[in-house]
Amino acid sequence: MKWKKFAVVASLSVLGLLLAYAIGEMPSFGSKNTPDKLHVIPRYLQKSEEEAGAKNIITGVILNYRGYDTEGEVTVIFSALCAVVALLGREKRRLSRSGVDAAGKPTSVIVNTVVRFLVPIILFFAVYVMLHGEDSPGGGFQGGAVVGASIIIFTLAFGLPKSTEKIPLGFRIPLESIAVFAFLSMGFLGMLFGVNFLTFILPGLSHELAHTVRFLMLSFIEVGIGVAGGIIFTSIVFSMIREDEYELQPDLSQS
Repeated sequence: MKWKKFAVVASLSVLGLLLAYAIGEMPSFGSKNTPDKLHVIPRYLQKSEEEAGAKNIITGVILNYRGYDTEGEVTVIFSALCAVVALLGREKRRLSRSGVDAAGKPTSVIVNTVVRFLVPIILFFAVYVMLHGEDSPGGGFQGGAVVGASIIIFTLAFGLPKSTEKIPLGFRIPLESIAVFAFLSMGFLGMLFGVNFLTFILPGLSHELAHTVRFLMLSFIEVGIGVAGGIIFTSIVFSMIREDEYELQPDLSQS
């Protein structure tokens, strides 16, 4: 109908005018007078350790100032895993394989040797990145990406059955939700001390003890994000590359 087309065109025109007006009212690109440069950034730089409890400003922003957003991010990642598993299912022990395994071509001895040597080093570096996120560059998301990449490299070299043997499903499932658990547990711990959710500076403690508790709370969340992130990436890849090969069972009715 013509009136429906007219309504659509009119609505889009009004929306376009509102957007054009909003763009015209925005400060010029790179201006020093924008609210973020006048208020937000100076506060982060000057009061991050005092208010957020982290020496690393980035950690303070991610886990405190925008902690609800980060908690939402880890929940979205976990939800993505649930969606993938619901559609594609989990791998099955001794039945699932990948396209590389199905090709039947053995991997180069040089590749296998290099991967065996590098994967433990990469995992060790991932742990380092997770544990140093509170005081220096690093953090859970970065460490989790490194963990997932190392396991994917191992899978490409040795195949899916070997990887699921090293990291079985029963071991991965409890760790996939640990990031959400870490956020909730540390958030409610702060509330028990009478402060807001995801507040890491707890009252009623001595200076040294408060510093130690703050470090442990932040580190627990960082490690939780890293471990869960790495395991979730791994489980998603395992679900996407798996091909189930069911063994033919003899027909006993004809014997």
